[in-house]
Amino acid sequence: MPRIGEILIAKGALTQDQLRSGLDAARRNGGRLGTWLVRLGYINEAALLEALVQQYGRPAAKAIDLATAPLAVRNLLPPAFCKRHMLLPFNRSGRQLDVAMMNPADLVVLDEITRSTGLIVRPYIATEAALAAALALTPAPAPTTGTAATPGPPRAAAREWRQFWKMEAPTLELMKALTAPATLPVAHLSASFPFLAALGSGAPVAVTTEPADLAESLSAATHRDQVASLILGALAAPGRRVALFSLQQHKVMGWAATGLGVREDDFHTLMVTIDRPSVFHGLSKGTETHAGPLPSGDVTDLATEALGAPPAREAVVSAIKVRGKLAGFVWVDRGEEGIAGVSVKEVEEVARLAGLALEILVLRQKIKAGARLTEGGATD
Repeated sequence: MPRIGEILIAKGALTQDQLRSGLDAARRNGGRLGTWLVRLGYINEAALLEALVQQYGRPAAKAIDLATAPLAVRNLLPPAFCKRHMLLPFNRSGRQLDVAMMNPADLVVLDEITRSTGLIVRPYIATEAALAAALALTPAPAPTTGTAATPGPPRAAAREWRQFWKMEAPTLELMKALTAPATLPVAHLSASFPFLAALGSGAPVAVTTEPADLAESLSAATHRDQVASLILGALAAPGRRVALFSLQQHKVMGWAATGLGVREDDFHTLMVTIDRPSVFHGLSKGTETHAGPLPSGDVTDLATEALGAPPAREAVVSAIKVRGKLAGFVWVDRGEEGIAGVSVKEVEEVARLAGLALEILVLRQKIKAGARLTEGGATD
């Protein structure tokens, strides 16, 4: 079987120096070479998937197919088994089961799937990032009958936020859609990504750069991409770089970014842990805002590399919270000029408004769900 690095070099998508750098990162930090080549900005997810298809000789499973896999199909295999082997069943046709795998050549695992399901397995290749994002959406098992739910607003708030975030899988294709212009109707996004149900009429929300108008504009937003456009527009300025990061399952992911040196393809594929020392880790411990030099560490390095050149040495990073729960981050820097001219109070206020806007979206979705249940009951 040809090696992934050799395939990419033969295609002209990678240099020998980049390959050595990727191998070194994989050895030091663990993980797949292909994943590190994407994280380091040498290739994108599409190039990696194309090379993996050539390497394994298996068809590709797209991230959108994994994110929208029917629950009945996903449940054919235990979530723990899927996460342990980095695979996901995503389609069934009669007695044939399509399974996306990080290693579709693992005959032992394939045999175990066949014995467990009694179906004929058709293995597909998928990238590590696409599988990780889809597996993060696997619903938790239902509570045992008779077990009382623990009451209290904190748990309820956490459930509501997780449910909201699950509506929009953090796949590469989806994250690209989230940076669409604010004038793009939500209905168009829903057509491309069926699991992005429009919360309103789909009317565009104009981006405003006036802080006084931001709260009113955010209250009119009907979708998360509109919230992102408004936040970026409010903080954008010449020589600035503004970014939004989402947080899910202890993973910090690139959501939307604009300005100085931003490379969207690299930023959208960013996925780092919040549990290791970094500016994000510090904010997860209760601090509301970081303003100043960025702490050293591989997680911070990956974030700054994904944001492009010149790399940030200082930044103002403020937590986005929904009902007191950490949901993401607003980031502002000026590259080599540090954070000169960046108002910490302004960034904090914008982050606060972003949290409120996302909370409104959660409540709207709950209202829509309640209305559907009411309509369903009326027709029975």
